[in-house]
Amino acid sequence: MEIDQGSCYSKLFLVALVGIYRYDGQEIDARLAKSEAHILHNCINEKAFNHEEVIRILTTRSKAQLLATFNRYKDEYGASITKHFVNDSDDQYLAAVRATIRCIIDPLKYYEKVVRNALSKPGTDEETLSRVIVTRAEKDLKDIKELYYKRNSVTLDHAVSKETSGDYKAFLLTLLGKEI
Repeated sequence: MEIDQGSCYSKLFLVALVGIYRYDGQEIDARLAKSEAHILHNCINEKAFNHEEVIRILTTRSKAQLLATFNRYKDEYGASITKHFVNDSDDQYLAAVRATIRCIIDPLKYYEKVVRNALSKPGTDEETLSRVIVTRAEKDLKDIKELYYKRNSVTLDHAVSKETSGDYKAFLLTLLGKEI
């Protein structure tokens, strides 16, 4: 029986991402940011995306420290770290790493794109659309709606109305704050 390495690394990464305590403060270490930006760059150049150092950095550092590292990466290497990760749609691990980085860098932009993609697929990706709207409803859904409008020139309420129907449509519109 052959073991799927990508799936194995995906599981390891996701478990580490949610299971490890992460400092929540705003303190950063500039030397550490520079060092870890260099480590990430080397792993990316060697296409060693599943390297244990990539997993360690992304799963143990605070958001503030990661943002400092990503900014240092961009300053040192001329592009954002997500631009240097090759997008292989068949690699679940790489997709998880890219999504994690994008969500850390700008969660609103990340969620807006997820919603846009869910609505633009033929047949609408209801599972993804529901997940984002439900989980963000009491957090930052208002901001996601504003960004959606800025980037798409149509309100999220209108897009959801157009792509859904029935009780499901009413449920989502209620969460979006639309009186039915």
